[in-house]
Amino acid sequence: MAKAFWNDTLIAESDDIIVVEGNAYFPIEAVNFKLLVKNISTPPTYCHWKGMATYYDIIVHGETNESAAWRYFEPYDEAAIIDNRIAFWNGVLVAGKPEGVGLVEQDPSPRAGRTGWEALCWLLSKTDKTALSEKDIFDNTDIEEIEIRRVWENYDVQRYASQYKWNLTGGGTTDLPLQLEKATDGQ
Repeated sequence: MAKAFWNDTLIAESDDIIVVEGNAYFPIEAVNFKLLVKNISTPPTYCHWKGMATYYDIIVHGETNESAAWRYFEPYDEAAIIDNRIAFWNGVLVAGKPEGVGLVEQDPSPRAGRTGWEALCWLLSKTDKTALSEKDIFDNTDIEEIEIRRVWENYDVQRYASQYKWNLTGGGTTDLPLQLEKATDGQ
């Protein structure tokens, strides 16, 4: 039986655990929601193959563990197995979970019909290229040239750009073409 504890208090327990990327996902009915409050300061975060994660604070004995639990309310088909489940981190001890990493992203990871900023996140994480032209971006995301800068400012696009070391260059008042460039180790 897997159990999740924080601050010496049982948060969740179940024999029905799904492991995804090493994280134990508990059925929502196995979680003591009297100890969880939806977090309003951490924005939902995007995963290009699971969907949007919403965060919860855990409050025990007057102490708060901010954004220590997350849930995908409408996971993508590739991760449908975690629908109606919640996982923990940030100091939450999960004991007795199955060993291994469990379900991981398909390789190659499909774009799965996503467009716009969601497809751009997928592209930033999956391409082998070190530069993406306006045409590359359009062909893989359906983002028109005029929209690239606006989409680039999206919170999750910026998270992916930072993680995978992408920069937006050119365009605007320069004579250089608008493109995305991947930073090399020397940059």
